[in-house]
Amino acid sequence: MARFPLKDDLLMEILAVSELAKYWGADPLFKEVTFRVNKGEKITLVGGNGTGKTTLLKIISGTMEYDEGAIRLHPGCRVGYLRQDHAFAPDRTLFDEAESVFTHVQEWERYLRSLEEQMSLVQGSDLEPIMDKYARATAKFEAMDGYSISAKVKRILFGLGFSEADLEIPAASLSGGQKVRLGLAKLLLDAPDLMLLDEPTNHLDLAAMEWLESYLLGMDSAAIVVSHDRFFLDRIGQRTLELEHKRAQIYSGNYTFAMTEKEHRQARDLDAYQRQQQEIKKLREFYEKWRSTPTRKGQAMSRKKKLEKMEILHKPVTKHRSLRISFKMEETSWTEVLTTEDLGFSYGEKVVFAGANLRVVKGDRIALLGPNGAGKTTFLKTVQGLIPPSTGTFTWGNRVKRGYFSQELEGLDESRTCLEEILSLPGFTRSAAYTLLGQFLFSGEDAHKQIRNCSGGERNRLILAKLMVAGANVLLLDEPTNHLDLESKSALEKALEAYPGTVLFVSHDRYFVDRIATKVWEFNLSRVTEYEGNYSAYREEKARLAVAQEELKPSKAPRPSRRPRQNAKKAAEQILLLEKEIQRLEEEKAALEVTLSDPETYKTPQVTQVTTEYQALLDDLDKLYTQWEKISE
Repeated sequence: MARFPLKDDLLMEILAVSELAKYWGADPLFKEVTFRVNKGEKITLVGGNGTGKTTLLKIISGTMEYDEGAIRLHPGCRVGYLRQDHAFAPDRTLFDEAESVFTHVQEWERYLRSLEEQMSLVQGSDLEPIMDKYARATAKFEAMDGYSISAKVKRILFGLGFSEADLEIPAASLSGGQKVRLGLAKLLLDAPDLMLLDEPTNHLDLAAMEWLESYLLGMDSAAIVVSHDRFFLDRIGQRTLELEHKRAQIYSGNYTFAMTEKEHRQARDLDAYQRQQQEIKKLREFYEKWRSTPTRKGQAMSRKKKLEKMEILHKPVTKHRSLRISFKMEETSWTEVLTTEDLGFSYGEKVVFAGANLRVVKGDRIALLGPNGAGKTTFLKTVQGLIPPSTGTFTWGNRVKRGYFSQELEGLDESRTCLEEILSLPGFTRSAAYTLLGQFLFSGEDAHKQIRNCSGGERNRLILAKLMVAGANVLLLDEPTNHLDLESKSALEKALEAYPGTVLFVSHDRYFVDRIATKVWEFNLSRVTEYEGNYSAYREEKARLAVAQEELKPSKAPRPSRRPRQNAKKAAEQILLLEKEIQRLEEEKAALEVTLSDPETYKTPQVTQVTTEYQALLDDLDKLYTQWEKISE
């Protein structure tokens, strides 16, 4: 089917999908998918694994064909698609690759430099036509915001978790996760009219996810976003499109609203179906009872005609298969579960974390949070005994039986089938193994699938199945929600909430952390800091401490009782000085812009110096505004 443009009068509607269908052989992956996207609108696309979310994005992007229906794009609508696999030029650094989005702007900059060189070589009447070209080219370059490209590229790369030191790394040598982040950075810099984002939060730490949310909300681009992060879905989504049972439903509102509305719709549809079934039963009974009675035959035939004209409602599907998980313990541990004394780990001279003096008691559910590479996984591997600590000691309490979930999905025998893996557990019969596999959505031939051929989600579920029956009273979970769809995450959350044992876990899923955690251990700057409460409490405490820290910045030996007031006064003075300097530079900037807008400027040899001063002024202003924002927060 061809992609064709929308009518010009539908200016706010940039995409319309109508009765779209995709088949694998004779079986539909989905069909009758209909929805629209308006300019600037953010739509979240949700559904279980295998329902066709990525396929739908590929079809809209034009990289995959579809079988029925139509896709209509507004004329001139630019579409950008975030892939999970990227190949970059071998001769470009990370910064160069990101900046390559602005190749068309850089061509204008090179043109300006060539004109400047020409102007330096000619005089008199020969200079005027070159000056005219330079004036027009400068106006074009400024209109494309050419002077701020470098700062914009850095702002987005830093927001997505890259550092200054990363900028010179060859793009082709980046890890898979770094390449995905760079691909996302390029898409944000390009800012197409419609962005198709398939799991944009993959490979981002919590700070980068929160930055991305804010940045997307500030963009004019429309977006269709697939994500398993429910905080992200709730904050970004204006409408929610769900693929389920080979059909699509659109809901006005974010994910939480959509799921509530879905329950209401299902209840309403079920009620309508049941009332119609009752009516059908009465009509049929009346017809069967009186169709042979001459005095009532007319009424009976009337009932029959009503039945024949009735649009029969299908019974709504309100139940579907989901994980059935319940962690059991063979015995309870003693109160003291784990203690660490000056525990630390280093790679050569690089200290990952050090001086960790921590205590875990029975019933704790502790979330390990922090930037990528801060030591969260290393800590779990250390106390699990998989790697030795560099410094300090750790001690497990009495009657502790541990269960460990690795984010690398280790601990499975690749040569076995799923059934054979469960049968290798002590005391499992074939019947019990099939039952357990069924609880974790392995049905029919899935049970006989070779583990080496299993997807990430299937491996995750198989490890969770083994963990559930292990009888552990302490669970060490490293990213247990990776590869799970939203409903499977919900099932795992409920199981952990009901679990009476102790849990230490690493997760980037903020909703999951918010529901499960009773404490947070923050790994950052080689230290481990403990916070009471869940993710929301942790964020509130961090915000409170940030305010307090700003007020208590070091000053020259202030008396303790006067420090907050004195530091507040100092901050106010710094803000005042910055604002005065910003005002002065803004006035200089305005004066230079008047000069640059005068065609006569470009007839003088000083034009190169003026443009250089203008660029330096923009850089200085950018730095001052950054300082002002930091002090004013």
